[in-house]
Amino acid sequence: MESNRETYEDDRSRKKVRKALIRFFVWKHGPVSRGRLSEGLRLNLPTVSTCAAELLASNDLVEEGYADSTGGRKPQLLDINAERGTVIGLTFSSRGISSAYANLKGRISNLRIYSFSPSGGREAALKTLRQAVADQFEHIAGVSGLSPVVQIGVGMSGILDPVRGISRMFPRFEDWRDVPLASILESEFRVPVVMDNHVAAIALAESIFGKYRGFRNALYAQLGPGLGVGIIIDGRIYRGSRTQVGEFGHTQIIENGPICYCGNYGCLESVASDYALVQQVESALREGVQTRIPEFTPEPGKITPGSIFRAAAAGDRFALNLIERVGRLLGTGIANLVNLFGPELVILGGTMSEAGDLMLNPICRTLENNVLDRMEKGVELRTSSFGSEEAMKGAVTLALHEYLSRGLSERDLVIEGL
Repeated sequence: MESNRETYEDDRSRKKVRKALIRFFVWKHGPVSRGRLSEGLRLNLPTVSTCAAELLASNDLVEEGYADSTGGRKPQLLDINAERGTVIGLTFSSRGISSAYANLKGRISNLRIYSFSPSGGREAALKTLRQAVADQFEHIAGVSGLSPVVQIGVGMSGILDPVRGISRMFPRFEDWRDVPLASILESEFRVPVVMDNHVAAIALAESIFGKYRGFRNALYAQLGPGLGVGIIIDGRIYRGSRTQVGEFGHTQIIENGPICYCGNYGCLESVASDYALVQQVESALREGVQTRIPEFTPEPGKITPGSIFRAAAAGDRFALNLIERVGRLLGTGIANLVNLFGPELVILGGTMSEAGDLMLNPICRTLENNVLDRMEKGVELRTSSFGSEEAMKGAVTLALHEYLSRGLSERDLVIEGL
């Protein structure tokens, strides 16, 4: 009798995992046919059909149109039920704090931006982060028909321990050390929280929702106040053995170069981030260099990357030369990554990619000169799918991935690069 009970429980457990795998596969690759599910998950078609029927009955999946027929009846497509849950995304970088909510297909709503300055200290930053999440809960409660919040995803700059949900260090914010942000938010809002580096989160979003989704090996390079890279190998985000990888900005590019906030000299981030770009302009202005950049600032005396790009577009020689130099340095760094990883695709995001061809042209020329011939012919260079919303897209995708993969082991997710 006990043996029969164990067999029954084992069967139930296996079926639960199969249903979770099917739901996750449909979310990531959908809309898909039952045949594609059978092939991708290596499950027989009757098993897929039975599990899919139960997921349709529970409203986790919906039927969404038909696939093209290769002869005979067109196969019905399955998709995730987008309104089955709501997630909240929270981002925290040197550009500020933002929050939004999204449905299960990652459609972002109610994006809100909050100012942040390290000079306010740790408690002020935590207060703003809490408020950013609370504002979303308040808004969601007032919208008829929205499903409950099932997960919060946090995309952050700096050094993190994603497993424990601890922010170890934030760039140029001395008062921020070893902050258990995930547990702080979970205690207050009673919803699971997942945290990761915002660059890795954006790379995840590109692989699932991006214009170029479907790639197996790619790099996402964020070119902003910090420089980071998200690495996708065989369809999955590469985490490394210590979960802290992709510190592209802290590779040395100039021997005996300027000191970086990390304590080393000549880091790429210290000479080729948008933060460094602004610093170089401010230094040049103090030395009396002639440039029209101050004419393009949003407010007197406040140099921004945008003001530098606008001056360059207007033909300012200093701005053009500065962007050309930074582009060559970034191109050299990216070429090194391409030679190491051999990706099929490199996606560029962040504030500096918004400069368009002014920045992309010197990067491309440097890649052509520094990437091995066999690599250069096989790699594409593209800009981010999500523009200025890329950080938030990363945060909500992180939340969705965590929620929809819950109950699946690492071994389960290896199937088809899940």
